[in-house]
Amino acid sequence: MDWKAFEQFAEKIRVVEEIPGMAIGAARNGEHLFVSGFGTIEAGGEANITPDTVFGTASVTKSFTALAIHILAAEGKLSLTDQAVQYLPEAESVPIIRAAEIRHLLSHTTGMPPVRRREEIEGFVVHIRYLENLDLKPIGEPGERISYSNDAFLLLGAIIEQVSGINYREFIMERIVQPAGMKRTTFTPPGQGVHSNTAVQYTEKLLPVNWPSLGNYAVGGGIRSTVNDLLVYGRLYTDRAFRESVIGNVDTAGMQERVAMVDENTFYGHGLMVTPDFGGADLVHHGGGQPGVSSSFGFLPEKGITVAVLTNRTGVPAETLMKGAIYTALGRSPEESMAPLPEIPVSSDELKTFTGHYRNDEDPDGFRIDANDRGLVMLTDGRTDHLRPVAPAQFQNARTGKLVRFEVESHGEDAMAFTGLRVYWKEAGNKE
Repeated sequence: MDWKAFEQFAEKIRVVEEIPGMAIGAARNGEHLFVSGFGTIEAGGEANITPDTVFGTASVTKSFTALAIHILAAEGKLSLTDQAVQYLPEAESVPIIRAAEIRHLLSHTTGMPPVRRREEIEGFVVHIRYLENLDLKPIGEPGERISYSNDAFLLLGAIIEQVSGINYREFIMERIVQPAGMKRTTFTPPGQGVHSNTAVQYTEKLLPVNWPSLGNYAVGGGIRSTVNDLLVYGRLYTDRAFRESVIGNVDTAGMQERVAMVDENTFYGHGLMVTPDFGGADLVHHGGGQPGVSSSFGFLPEKGITVAVLTNRTGVPAETLMKGAIYTALGRSPEESMAPLPEIPVSSDELKTFTGHYRNDEDPDGFRIDANDRGLVMLTDGRTDHLRPVAPAQFQNARTGKLVRFEVESHGEDAMAFTGLRVYWKEAGNKE
């Protein structure tokens, strides 16, 4: 394992992406293979990031919530095939939730489209009332299609409270975080800065930003943690003896079921994604993004390897760093994580059919797709990324490695794009 080469790989990405600070760690069943901080707690500062520096984890939190549901299932307190409204009768008035089972909430396959975030809402019942008053057009029947939905996922927090009889956050802390020995993991946002060894968060434009309020969305994105703590957390999935000592006989393999195809190489399970045959082993992982946060957490259950990456800037390729560390732990080059998919030829006329502005209610600014001499480009919040054609109607972001898939209706116009696990609709009138 050439961790010196990985350090150079990671530092190069940090400099190119202008990431003020990041922490990266890799372990095998509790034994550290590599842990290090890169950069500083605040941009231009002198205090270095350490593996114990607190960052936001964003949607890595979803795996904690999914694990909590699986704990309750192992205790016989619920079944994953139970309808959500069995525990949330208030949601009976939300048609899109009425037929959904708990497993559909876990896998983002309820059929709920992206909706406008309402972080100011406190309380799950009030949030259900919000959903009730929306004119929601399903993107499919439950289980038919994936589109990432924080608003559907947060209902799992309400189910946890209903079944366990305690507050969602208390359940996560008392049943997972504290017994595992995760010392700096919390839902309570610590003050940012050197005094608390907490990374200052920065937007894509490198402006400092406060912690988001989140409200009920804490169920899917509220945990703040450290790389050292996330390496401990990974043992719950890779080390059976440790898992049983902390949470009992829980089937974490059930969280890694290949439920919904994200792309040709990756599937969504329950609060976790699975990429089969990644360097010869299944990679289970999840990333996260919030204002000031880009994170990635992954493990190889067959090999006992866990990797955690935490950064303090929005929109940077934390997943590339995670995969580079996984490759390094497997004795391979971290550069393999950046290997592009082979391109396919696409005519300029076909490229033009994909151009336009794509939005959804959760992300009203969305992104724009334009065509130039090099092909397609994606414009998002001041960034311009080249998109490489890798399959029919599918492109790879040359900077992040993420895929964008377009779905075209029979009359030849783009109906939608799928990226970042979400459905985006093409804005009417953009028919270049």
